Amino acid sequence: MAQSVSRFDVLGTERVHERARVRTCFGSVRVTGQVTGFVRRLPSGEVIGRHALDLPERALTTRAVWWTVDPDVLTAAGVAAADVPGALHAAEHAAIGMLPLVATSDRWDVGGVSTALHPDTGLPTVMVFDGYPGGAGFAERAFDAFEEWVGATRDAVLGCGCATGCPACVQSPKCGNGNEPLDKAGAVVVLELALATAG
Repeated sequence: MAQSVSRFDVLGTERVHERARVRTCFGSVRVTGQVTGFVRRLPSGEVIGRHALDLPERALTTRAVWWTVDPDVLTAAGVAAADVPGALHAAEHAAIGMLPLVATSDRWDVGGVSTALHPDTGLPTVMVFDGYPGGAGFAERAFDAFEEWVGATRDAVLGCGCATGCPACVQSPKCGNGNEPLDKAGAVVVLELALATAG
């Protein structure tokens, strides 16, 4: 399993929608990633080796949809500060998995990143980006169908019978962080906040 680090820089915000608890955006981003090593695991998941790699960074300028939420809103909803990274990460994975419902895409056509504090937004941020230079229309479709997309994502995570997260809901086969940290319950809260309406 590859391990990697990535960052994303917002180059320009083209469309914004202020929702009750989150702000959704669409625009251009530069995603920079670097494979740092790989982990060998047994089928049970047990780690049997870690190997560092020294590879160059790769950058992709593309289009993305992202949403931000104020830390105070997360705290008020019951997501402790220590759980925010796992909650955002799990929501990101689930959203990528459900994107084909609203965009003609495959999980491998898009990527995602999430962070408890993004330097460009200044807030906890979840982003899903097109995996093609210049974009391929998937992120814009997600922005246009945000409620349908995130609603289906929330329903899929809630409807999964696992206790803490599995490949059917919040784990990703291509996660550069080995699916850590992930917080399934926190992801549901993040997704509910994204769907919240005024009142």
